[in-house]
Order: sequence, then C-alpha cells, then structure tokens
Amino acid sequence: MKKLLFIIAISTIVLSSCNFPLSHRSNQLSEDYVSTHAAETLQAYSTQTPVAVATITSLPVISATPLPTNTEAITPTSTTSPDDPRLTLGTPTFTDSFTSGSAFGLKSPYSDDAITMSVSDGALSMKSSRLRGGTRWRLAYLTPRNFYLEGTFKTVNCSGSDFYGMVLRSPDYSSGIGYYYALNCAGQYSLMRMNGEYELVKVIDWTSDSAILTGSGQENRIGIMANDSHFSIYINGKLVTETDNDVIKEKGHYGVFQSAMETPNMTVEVEEINEWDRP
Repeated sequence: MKKLLFIIAISTIVLSSCNFPLSHRSNQLSEDYVSTHAAETLQAYSTQTPVAVATITSLPVISATPLPTNTEAITPTSTTSPDDPRLTLGTPTFTDSFTSGSAFGLKSPYSDDAITMSVSDGALSMKSSRLRGGTRWRLAYLTPRNFYLEGTFKTVNCSGSDFYGMVLRSPDYSSGIGYYYALNCAGQYSLMRMNGEYELVKVIDWTSDSAILTGSGQENRIGIMANDSHFSIYINGKLVTETDNDVIKEKGHYGVFQSAMETPNMTVEVEEINEWDRP
C-alpha cells in the first residue's frame, strides 16, 4: 500500500508540471511550442452553465531562436476624431496582419464543439458552430502591462447580442482571467473582467454608441489604452469612455474572442492587431 501511495504521489507531481504558464518559462520558445500552447481555446463563459475546456498536449521546448517581432510602420487611417491614438503613437511595438497564424498558435486551424478558428487570406477567422457555446478566446504570446492595443474586426455574420473583442492582461493560457473589451452587433460596447471561476464581471455595462457600425458586413477598429489601473476605450478612433479598475495589475497576454448568442454560424474576422508598449 505504501508503494502504491508513493507511485500516485509521483504521478500527481508529473501531471501538474504540464500546466505551468508561459511566464514561468524562458521567453525564448520554439514556434512549435507557441503554436501548440500560445492560445488554448476554452469554453469559458455561458449564460447557462459555464464549462472550461483546456488541453495541454506536451511540455515546452526551449529554443535559442527569438520570437518574431514586427516593427513595420503604420500609416494612420482617416479619422473624424483627434482622439485617435494612431495619430500620435508612431510605429507599433508589434503588428500582425495575419500573413500567418504563428503569433496566435494558428499555423493550422483550431476547432472544437462550438467554434473554428483559422488564419487565411490575411485574417483570423472565428466561426461559431453553435449558439451559447461560451466565450471562446485565442491568445498571443506577448505579455505587456501598459500599452495601447487595437484590433480591426469585420463582422461577416452577426446580429443583436452576439459579441466579440479583445482580451488583455491574461496571466496564462488556460484560466481565462483577464479584461475583456467587447462590442456587440446591436451597437454597444462593454468592458468585463473574467475571474478564476470563468465568470464575466462587468466593469463597464453594455453602453450604446453611435461610433459602432452595427450588424453584418461591417468593420470596426477598436482600441484600449491600459495605464496601470486606468483604461481608455476607443471605437473607430473616438474616445468613448474611461474607467479605473485595479483587480488585475500585472502584465499578461492579449488576444481576441467572440461569443455567439443569437446568430447561427456567427463569424467575425480579425484583419489586423497592433500593440504599442507604453511606459
């Protein structure tokens, strides 16, 4: 019996070692590891019963090859607002126009019982396969703390309370913890925080704004400036609100997400992600 207990104890230690977050490892990781682990997609929140689904398939492989960066200059798009951070921030620290899916671990498509995510033709596509399947996210490998993050989203097929947006300050790939800046297809925005029990807590309640282009076939450029506990929310270059929240203070991963609430085969494409490090 003592021998059996000893074997069980050793097995438990080995299994738990497979779930260390990236921040506990070297920041020089292979592209294969990033592709496998960089964005484990979870069913994290549902208006019914939240269920988490995470898969860790292998231990990380240490590599001497630096992770890719991109410092290509960005020309500001036309804007009706002088608030637009793109007019003053200059060259982004990182930009992804999705010529490949490596930064988000999508060299090959990901699919589960509620969503398919893939990268092709210069866009990251998120297509839901069932309604109310939860909030499904995908994270990149970078982990800034203070920054301006901006994403250009095209609503291929969505309506009403279907929502999508960007995750920030997520400490790991599996817990879901982080801030969730969302737009819905009825023309509202919200800032939420996911706790350690896969529950979304409202920081800013759903609020209508005329800057949001609603329904299918629209393109919205959304941005969020994170400065310690202060957050500034932008929509198509317009500053729409600011708020403070100090629950999640540390640096973390950022990424994208969506949740199909009422439209079968809800599909959103992310055409570009840009991130500017801030002091």
